Amino acid sequence: MNFLWRVTLVSIIFSQSLYAGVYKWTDEHGRVHFSDRPVSDSSTEVKIKQTPSSESSGSSPQQRQQKMRKMLDAFEEERSEKKEAKQKAKQEREKRKKKCIYAKDRYNSHNRARGIYNYQKDGERSYLSETERKNHMKKLKADVDRWCK
Repeated sequence: MNFLWRVTLVSIIFSQSLYAGVYKWTDEHGRVHFSDRPVSDSSTEVKIKQTPSSESSGSSPQQRQQKMRKMLDAFEEERSEKKEAKQKAKQEREKRKKKCIYAKDRYNSHNRARGIYNYQKDGERSYLSETERKNHMKKLKADVDRWCK
């Protein structure tokens, strides 16, 4: 529910009815018009049925205030949930952006390297074969595709 709709709903529910006269009149072309004040001698006041006021329905001012407080609390809770969800989404976007930058840098540096190697247990370098290098680059490319959507 958007904010304007909520305000309108609250004002309808909790405001007292304001009654202004409504007048009906017909112009020289036979079109019927309505206004809040008489336009001509041919204007007739239209009687509008009033809905019973909240006092006649048996709810006290305290009960109306409690209802309003509950509604306002519900609106506040909904707003804070939306704010929290928005914050989480922002954090997720920032995390993805950092991982994307890292994945791209790693892919580009390995792609430019003459040889890619791993260290063995004894500390010696073990260079990847051409097939291993292609598979390694495919994995790095998959990481870029995953994080940089």
